[in-house]
Amino acid sequence: MDFAKLFILGLILIVLFCLFRALYFMVSSKGKQQADGVANFLTLRVTFSAVLIAFLVLANYNGWIKFHGPHQDPRLVKQMEQNQAAEKKKAASE
Repeated sequence: MDFAKLFILGLILIVLFCLFRALYFMVSSKGKQQADGVANFLTLRVTFSAVLIAFLVLANYNGWIKFHGPHQDPRLVKQMEQNQAAEKKKAASE
């Protein structure tokens, strides 16, 4: 796996950890400690989620990762790659 995919996986795990840690504080603690713990970890979750989205946009823009949709037929991947190569060749020749 390359760095971008490992970084994305790490951010997802951090987001999930913060979410479940906030749940733990919500269930186990009482009073001010509960409110502070839940608020802190939910703030971290939102922050890391924003970092994850920003990194996904940056990685896609730089070509480190490629997005694909569930609607794409895997049998057509080779044909799409050939079309993209032909377009690149055409653009390079112009």
